[in-house]
Amino acid sequence: MNGNVTYYFGHALTGQGIKQLYKEMMDEAELVYLLQGAPTMKGSELLKELGYFYVKQGFAVEWFKDALLEDVVEAVFVRGCNRLYIWSSEWGIEPTFLGTKHRVLSFYDCLEDLQLEKVGEQLAEAMKERELWRDKCIAMLSKAIKIHDDWEIVTQSCMNWQALNDQVEMLKTNVFQSIILNKPGLRTHRLLGTLTPRGAENTVESITKNLARRLMIKGKPGTGKSSLMKDLADEANKRGLDTQIIWCGLDAGSVDMVIIPELNFCIFDSTEPHVFDPQDGRLGDEIFDIGKHCALSQDAEVLIEDIRAKYKEAIQDAMGYSKRYAEAEYTVRRLLDHCLSTSLWREKTAPLFERLTK
Repeated sequence: MNGNVTYYFGHALTGQGIKQLYKEMMDEAELVYLLQGAPTMKGSELLKELGYFYVKQGFAVEWFKDALLEDVVEAVFVRGCNRLYIWSSEWGIEPTFLGTKHRVLSFYDCLEDLQLEKVGEQLAEAMKERELWRDKCIAMLSKAIKIHDDWEIVTQSCMNWQALNDQVEMLKTNVFQSIILNKPGLRTHRLLGTLTPRGAENTVESITKNLARRLMIKGKPGTGKSSLMKDLADEANKRGLDTQIIWCGLDAGSVDMVIIPELNFCIFDSTEPHVFDPQDGRLGDEIFDIGKHCALSQDAEVLIEDIRAKYKEAIQDAMGYSKRYAEAEYTVRRLLDHCLSTSLWREKTAPLFERLTK
């Protein structure tokens, strides 16, 4: 019987820069294959082939998608045998456990020098363009975060914090009851989504498809959604329950979802840009409304309307820069693809396809 695939984004374009969690995932894995080489489409194809290879053997596989190029995969995590395959050069990740859990495979020698010389000037120009548009995109997202902070200041001044605290304490009682496990609660990390050239995207449906209970938080910016989820994760870990923290794809320090696997439970921010509502016929879907504790005055509404317009404009500009960034990234990868030796590539990749018994 075939396994299944869960989709995540491998990195996010945030207001604080590019965020990725591969070092945390390397700690989680029992065996890590660091695939080193220039960025190519061929590398993504290899990772997809590895993913399908393990799915056909019955393993659950996590695919980590590129933020820019829709069909590109930058890592796969094979559950059950806990193997992580990652195209590591892009992130400057180096092995720290050679001879034990880290294995390195370099693909730089698959590039043919004569072909590289032919495209060298084009490649240098495309890489320069890529850096330019990446920096412009990040700068605009940084501006958007500052605008969003102004939005939060307005809503925070209108919050009934005591009422929210009381609601959160009731939630903890409902979720945890008297559960205390005699083990340490482990914590893992993933990303919810990111800004892409097509707009804000997420993989919420894929991440939560097998969870029995989903709580969808409704509330205005700055009203404590991220803090609430961090608090819930801390409480779960104290009780010996494992948690998975799913981080925001715009603000690198903010949490957008917490999963407690042993309770088959998740809670997540279900406001813009990832609005979700309970699905018809799906038991266990609930709204957790904290918006009722925020009573906006007329003056606050006027301020927010102006802030919202500025924020939307900044995000649109960032998306435009991300499109140019993606175009340059695509050019770099295609130029390098034409420089690869097919025979050397086959020889290098063959040992990776090691059949396992689940």
